[in-house]
Amino acid sequence: MSPSKRSQAGVSRTTPGPTAESAGFAQLVREFLQAQSELGQVLAGHEEDEIPFPAIRALVGDDDRAVLYRLKEKSHALFRSRGLATRAFRREALFDLAVGSLFHESMKLRETLYQRQVYAPRIEQLREAADEELDDALFVEFDRILGKSVSRLGEVVSEVRTLLIQTRDQARRLLVERAGDRFVTRCLLSRRRQVDRVFPEGFAGLLETMHGSTATGLIAGARALLESAYFVDAAQTLREARADPEAPTEEVEQLGLYAEGMQAFLDGRYGDSISTLSAWADLGAPGDEPDFARFAAAALGRLKRLVEEDADGAAIVEDARRLQARLEEAASV
Repeated sequence: MSPSKRSQAGVSRTTPGPTAESAGFAQLVREFLQAQSELGQVLAGHEEDEIPFPAIRALVGDDDRAVLYRLKEKSHALFRSRGLATRAFRREALFDLAVGSLFHESMKLRETLYQRQVYAPRIEQLREAADEELDDALFVEFDRILGKSVSRLGEVVSEVRTLLIQTRDQARRLLVERAGDRFVTRCLLSRRRQVDRVFPEGFAGLLETMHGSTATGLIAGARALLESAYFVDAAQTLREARADPEAPTEEVEQLGLYAEGMQAFLDGRYGDSISTLSAWADLGAPGDEPDFARFAAAALGRLKRLVEEDADGAAIVEDARRLQARLEEAASV
């Protein structure tokens, strides 16, 4: 369901959204994954002397059309002014330095490829069309510049590859430190293909590193989705978590019932919503999840105007009223 339809049904976030810092870091993660994934693919898919200049030009530039530029700027904005007082700040500073170095070495690669693939053919055209008026000494200088460019290509590519690995390893450390931020885990959930390409351990392995188990990480991501009222995505993530033998069955079942009940409400299946949320309440979940309980109670409180023209509207409203009172009481304990 689109955000506009959620609003029409009286459903929005269950809790306040991410903090500015959390949202900023999630944006950094998105830029990082795109940059690492796309640049890594270009380098892995070509020999050093066959890397296409247009592909590198699209990734590396001096404005925000290029993802490596956006990554560098976002990293500087988040971390450059923090200082070095804590271990966490020092790790952020190392990541920022690695990102800056990756950007500048990638710019060197861009310039080198430009000289080889754009500049050199133009010089050859001029040489072939040369007459007495053209200065041979200038062609000698051109050849010297291009010779240096050819000789350093391998070194530049090697440095970029090394920095990709080092930046990735620093990013992993930052992600582990932010394992408690569910919005970061949600960001990884939404980009798992890129995570699989960037991190050797893959998406499941990264969640295990961050959360102790893949199932725990999936549940954290599902909670973030529930808090943002994305119940279908949350339910799908919870089903994936349930398949893990290490998953806490009771927690997954409770959250799954909440997701199912709230999605039924959004779909206009109010009887199903009330029965499913009642089953959720029977498990004692509202006392453990007061924010979710308050959110569900608030939604149920809007049912009267939504079903006033239904034949069974009065019965639905009465069932909703009783469940609403039950949830509000549980949330207040």
